Amino acid sequence: MTQLSSPRSEEPQDGRPPGPAAGEASSSLHVLGPCLQIQADLSAMLDGELDASSVRRVMVHSDVCESCRSFLQGIRTQAQAHRSLGGVLHGKDDSPRTRQLREQLIDNRKQLARILYELGRGFVLMYTSPGFSRIVAKEPVPIPDMCRRGRNLLDEVQRLHTGRSVRDGDQVKFGEDWVVAADLFEGGKLNDPKSNLEKGKRLLRDALGLRPDYHEARIYLGHAHHVGGERTQACAEFRAVLDGSADVVIRAYALENLGNVHLESGDLEGAIPCFQGLVESGAVQLQARFFTSYFNLALAYGLLERFDQCEHWLDRLHGEFPHKRRMIGQELASRTHLATVLTRHPDVQGRFSERYPGWFPRQESQV
Repeated sequence: MTQLSSPRSEEPQDGRPPGPAAGEASSSLHVLGPCLQIQADLSAMLDGELDASSVRRVMVHSDVCESCRSFLQGIRTQAQAHRSLGGVLHGKDDSPRTRQLREQLIDNRKQLARILYELGRGFVLMYTSPGFSRIVAKEPVPIPDMCRRGRNLLDEVQRLHTGRSVRDGDQVKFGEDWVVAADLFEGGKLNDPKSNLEKGKRLLRDALGLRPDYHEARIYLGHAHHVGGERTQACAEFRAVLDGSADVVIRAYALENLGNVHLESGDLEGAIPCFQGLVESGAVQLQARFFTSYFNLALAYGLLERFDQCEHWLDRLHGEFPHKRRMIGQELASRTHLATVLTRHPDVQGRFSERYPGWFPRQESQV
């Protein structure tokens, strides 16, 4: 499955909302402690300042801190309240005041939806992507004192003394209320993949409740259904994107995911039109990462023993993406079902091994 990437940069950005007023600072810090940073992150996200580090911090912290989990639930409740204001958004009153309120509500809904999408996307990736999990595990996270109970005392003293993670020697500085997320994983928290997947789906559904046309959120929701074994629901989400979006790249993600569902379930005839439609849309020229559609078409036709079409797509892969040949060879080697089909057609296997050296092994009789 090719992952959908958010259009924003993954690099943290500078800038945070101003802190509390002078008269409020000491009491807020006393009550919230390390939670103040998380709630500042959430406030910044509400103000449109959304960066990857903030999202990851909120994901991890809200899982171990009841107070901030409630704060996040408040945002979800606010999203539900927005959905109940459909009369203002779609009513006939067109007075200046109503128009202004309508514009504010639409802007707020979009921002709330994006926060819910980013968090939902993150939890789904925690389930599906080892690479994303490694990024999250490195994230310094502020946590309340009660969440450190049970840590090794010596580790704790050394951590507080050095101001860095004891376990991995990370040189990133953080205060005494901060730990590296990996410490929480090792402590048995945030280590329930199924729970992460369900959280992701809930947040993505909340985002779509605010913005039914939020196609990125719908694609991730479909992906979450797919990896959870709910193929019918997954297909419904991807088809809804195709029905609602004219954007070439968005449609390509939906077609790719829908094709993958068909391919994985053994419906090769159903998969081919998806990947074919993706190629015909011109999406590969817009984003070369969609070259995987060539691979999937070659695979599907090969398994159907329609070798002329299979060879056509192998030719395009070989000729248009020479820098991907090694990776493609590794992928083909892992597709043992295609190798099994080719053993029944030694003439085809011989032709492929001559034409695409390194992708298909020679038969012993040909050596």
